[in-house]
Amino acid sequence: MSDTPFAQFVPCDDPVAAWKAWTEHLAPIFDARPVADTHVGASIGMRSYNLGTVLVGEVSAPAQSLERSARKAAAQGLDHVLVQYYRGGTSVVRTERGEAEVRPSDFVVYDLAQPISMTASAVTATNILLPRAVLGERIASIDGLHGCVFNGGRDAATRIFSAYLQDVVAHSEQLAASYHPGIAEAAAKLCCAALPAAAGDAVMAERRVSIEIRAFIQTHLGAPDLGPDMICERFGLSRATLYRQFAADDGVQNHIRNRRLARAMTLLTRPGNGRPRVSSIAYAVGFTDEKTFSRAFKRRFGFLPRDAATDRAVLPMHSDPGSMLGAWLRQLAA
Repeated sequence: MSDTPFAQFVPCDDPVAAWKAWTEHLAPIFDARPVADTHVGASIGMRSYNLGTVLVGEVSAPAQSLERSARKAAAQGLDHVLVQYYRGGTSVVRTERGEAEVRPSDFVVYDLAQPISMTASAVTATNILLPRAVLGERIASIDGLHGCVFNGGRDAATRIFSAYLQDVVAHSEQLAASYHPGIAEAAAKLCCAALPAAAGDAVMAERRVSIEIRAFIQTHLGAPDLGPDMICERFGLSRATLYRQFAADDGVQNHIRNRRLARAMTLLTRPGNGRPRVSSIAYAVGFTDEKTFSRAFKRRFGFLPRDAATDRAVLPMHSDPGSMLGAWLRQLAA
């Protein structure tokens, strides 16, 4: 008998009820909408296994349109990475940097802290979901790999990873709990090895500095003077070196602003937080005045900070505590 926590989606016979159940199952990660070819029949399903520090699974998905909005990403505050290996079907994924087509034998990388959308045919895929923290020295490159597509046969490391991932999913139902830590650790390390190199990734020292800079930014978001001057002085960098570190993020100031706004969304939508003063939140995340904060917040999320609290009732990560997948994601976050 399996010791592995297991979640499964199996469609019912009623097409309307089956689509509703499917969207609810995906809701902790994506918002799904039907397309012309959508059909949730007997071939549709999803199996997920919780190995403690990573989630693995496989999916047979209908043709559909999926979105993870900036609002959803920021309000949930997930700092996880989803890597999906396509065994069948195709999709077009869209990020702020452009779009890419995913075909059979391709991997696609999703940074769940960033928005993304896609339109897909019926797809069969194998998945692994990891907290960013378990990716070690690859942490700094994940921002730039969001929406990246690479082939599963690209090199030996990628081929080993795809074979291992599929093998883990195939045997997870018979896997004793005592094996979970080692299996999960190996999966994370193989994932790190298989991910493409980002610009500058070959230089170990630069990668370590990049990780340290991002941690410094996250810790000092409330400082109004957080910016290139403070960071360059703290780390002894030139502006050119600092800007190179954040080229994939459209600049260090853009990265800081997005992180501040994500922190603000978390504070505004935190359960039990009542209705916090917008000015207090603005100052807490490093803005010097409420008006500038509100403008930036609306540009990022499409609504004003004062309206954010009303979304708490409809966000799956907060409103659906009974969802096993949502509960697992919260567990990984912890």
